[in-house]
Amino acid sequence: MRMPSKSLPSGVVAAFLIGCLGVNAGAQTTVKKPAMAEPAAAESKPITLGKPENVKWTPTTYEAATAEAHKKVLEGAKPIAVTGEVVDVSCYLQLGKRGEAHIACGTKCIANGQPIGLVDAEGNLFLLMAEEHHPRRDGQVELKSVFGPLLAKTVTVNGMAVEMKGYRGLFVQAAELGGVVKTEGKGSEK
Repeated sequence: MRMPSKSLPSGVVAAFLIGCLGVNAGAQTTVKKPAMAEPAAAESKPITLGKPENVKWTPTTYEAATAEAHKKVLEGAKPIAVTGEVVDVSCYLQLGKRGEAHIACGTKCIANGQPIGLVDAEGNLFLLMAEEHHPRRDGQVELKSVFGPLLAKTVTVNGMAVEMKGYRGLFVQAAELGGVVKTEGKGSEK
C-alpha cells in the first residue's frame, strides 16, 4: 500500500528514519558483542596435557627393555606434542565415529576399556597409552578417567611418540595427568 507523501510532515518522516537507523545501529552493536564470543575464543585454545619437560621414558620402561631390540625401539622414540581430537579408537576404526554426536557411545566404550586415541589435523591416529610400563601392566595407572571426559574435544598432548609398522603410539605420563588408580594389595596411592 502506498501512502501519499502529504499525509505525514517531512520532519516526522525524517525523525522516524533517524530513529529506525539509531535502533538498527544499536541492534547491530549488540549483535557484534555476543555473549558467546569469549567462550568461543577460549575453545579455540586446546587444553594441554603433560609438561614437555617431563616427557621421557620412566625407569620401569627402561627396565622392561630386556633385549637390545627393545632398547632400539625406545631410542627411536621422540618427545612431541600432538594436537587433535580425542576419540574412542574402536568406534573410530570400525565405523568412523567421532565428534559431538558420538560422545554418549564413545564414553561408554572408553569406560569399559576400549582404547583411546588422538586424531590430528592430518588425520593421523595416535593410540594413547600410559607410559609407565610396570604400573600400566599391573593396573595401577589408566587413562580413561583423564581422557574420557575430553572425548570429542581438541587437546594437545605431550608424550613419547613411537611408530611401529604404520601404527602410531603416544605414551603419556599417566601419573602426571592424574591417571593413578588404587588397586587392592598393590599399595599405590591415588
